[in-house]
Amino acid sequence: MADLVCALCDNGGEIISCEGRCLRSFHATNDSSEDCPTLGYSRQQLDAAEVFKCKNCEYGIYQCFACGRLGSAKTNPPEVFPCASSTCGHFYHAMCVTQLLFPENEAKATEYTAKIASGAKFACPLHKCGICKHGENKEDRELQFAVCRRCPKSYHRRCLPREIVFEDFTENGQHVFQRAWDDLLPNNRILIYCLKHDINPEYRTATRNHIKFPKDPTALKKPLNCVNGMNTKTLKIRRLEELPSAPLSNVKRFSYSVKSSTLSNLRNKRRKVIVPEEKPVVMTKLPEIDSDTEMRMYEFAQKASAGITMDDVKKKLVVPSTYAPNLQNADNITLENVEIYVEAVKGALHMLENGASIADAKSVCPPNVLFQLVKWKNKLSVVLAPFLHGMRYTSYGRHFTKLDKLQLIVDKLQWYIQSGDTVVDFCCGSNDFSLLLREILESSGKNCFYKNYDLIQPKNDFNFERRDWMTVQPDELPTGCRLVMGLNPPFGTKASLANQFINKALTFKPKLIILIVPKETERLDKKYPPYELIWQDSDQLSGKSFYLPGSLDADNKVMEQWNVSPPPLSLWSRSDWAERHSEIAKSMGHISNEIGDLQRDLAASIHTTEHVEADDAGVAGMSPCLLDQLLSDTFHDPTTSPGDCWNDTSGRSRQPCNYETAGQGRGDPTYNHTTESCSDMSISL
Repeated sequence: MADLVCALCDNGGEIISCEGRCLRSFHATNDSSEDCPTLGYSRQQLDAAEVFKCKNCEYGIYQCFACGRLGSAKTNPPEVFPCASSTCGHFYHAMCVTQLLFPENEAKATEYTAKIASGAKFACPLHKCGICKHGENKEDRELQFAVCRRCPKSYHRRCLPREIVFEDFTENGQHVFQRAWDDLLPNNRILIYCLKHDINPEYRTATRNHIKFPKDPTALKKPLNCVNGMNTKTLKIRRLEELPSAPLSNVKRFSYSVKSSTLSNLRNKRRKVIVPEEKPVVMTKLPEIDSDTEMRMYEFAQKASAGITMDDVKKKLVVPSTYAPNLQNADNITLENVEIYVEAVKGALHMLENGASIADAKSVCPPNVLFQLVKWKNKLSVVLAPFLHGMRYTSYGRHFTKLDKLQLIVDKLQWYIQSGDTVVDFCCGSNDFSLLLREILESSGKNCFYKNYDLIQPKNDFNFERRDWMTVQPDELPTGCRLVMGLNPPFGTKASLANQFINKALTFKPKLIILIVPKETERLDKKYPPYELIWQDSDQLSGKSFYLPGSLDADNKVMEQWNVSPPPLSLWSRSDWAERHSEIAKSMGHISNEIGDLQRDLAASIHTTEHVEADDAGVAGMSPCLLDQLLSDTFHDPTTSPGDCWNDTSGRSRQPCNYETAGQGRGDPTYNHTTESCSDMSISL
């Protein structure tokens, strides 16, 4: 969006772009260019500046691109006005630009001057060819512009005057300097100096006195007290003891009499005393301060503002890491950038409403401006989502599952959980799932552990930890054969957030994952290593299964959500636990024997086919034990039972994979499978 060559010397190299309204770039340091006057900044100054703005943009005082005089764009009314084009960045006095737009019609120029002064948008002469008076067509090379760097003059390539040449030459003993350069400006434009400007033989450019920076407006203001003693007011402070004593003339005198009585009677009686009412003193003006006090206050304000950085502000904002990619360049989008594009859209719309052609509107607002605005809008909505919805929607606007539906899920899930397991709700929301699960598991004699993560504190704080799920590390939770994870992650656009939460969960290698996610979510049997689908219920969450926490309708009732296409409820098992979990599903009637066998055979065939097709020469010939070693960060002696302790690759002992409790009997569907062996991670080919 900014210029690609320095505004001072019209050359490239190590330049820095102004983040203000002018869209210019500069050589900022003395060592950034040999023949450029540069801005004269040091490297330390540039590093300390979070956003760079030139002096014109910093003070809002710009040069008129026609006459070269400075004028303020912040006064009311402004002295100079910006061109409406999003790619221009030039300012003009209203009279200067109208004289260029209507050079042969003084009446129209006067009329349009008043319109511009009242806020009408305009496209400066730089966006019309100086010969044919038509606009630019970036798609047609011959209709691309050659733009003068010193004044608002442009030409189509085909309309470029013959005197503006691309190389030096001598004709009739007279040297003709180069005035045009290709491949320097964006959009295949030509950089030129029109015939109005003389070429400096030393620099081979037009004269470099064209840029004017304003002085600091605060330095031009008259100080409160002049240094030379003229017009100086001195406040003389006198001590209290130096003041002469004088009667208080403004206070009304009063007296009262008290009848003689004993001391005890005086204590038991109340006396009513009338105190004269004092009127507050109204200050007609602020007290004057001396120059030293003013300077100290100014230095204090500067020091305080310098101590507040963008990093300090970001540290205080609680934002989930899933939003982090959208925040990387958020602070690079300045208000001026957005204002330029918005004004360009308004200007183009105004032109179309007043009968201008589409080509003229495109000269002010190219199509890429609309696309960029949409991108910024989407980025802004994502970045602000936690703060816009945080007070109304726990966990950033997710739909929460109703309690009756959670109870059905818990009733179904309990049979797959063993004593000693840790149930992890990685996005707990209202934190009801774990509490319901604990009640039903304890009633059946199973003692489990629970971890519930979210970024916003719920009313129910049962085993809750205010934590970003993406920051939880594997060594903070038990080994995978003791983990059951779920349930309802945020969906995101096209299930993007759901996929991130699931991918994070897979790093812990849990034996079971239960999910409520949209259908477009990546299937876990497509992951590597794959999980096997035990069962999936697409109807259990149909109807009014969700609600919007904190949101009330007109009748002050919690808003419910009706699902036209309900997200399925699915249970996924790690491959080395899949057979045992399938048997439990069959015994409890969650799936029929035929469906369970079909699912397992289909999953096995898909895994084998995908792995062989991925690399026929490599993976197909690789032994399963080698794959286990490559894909797993833990190892296990196959001769031991699941009740033995596991060791990770560092040799540290982890908690056992299975526990037997006294209350567990043969009526428990998991009992028949507790003696089967398992590995922490095995891949079947």
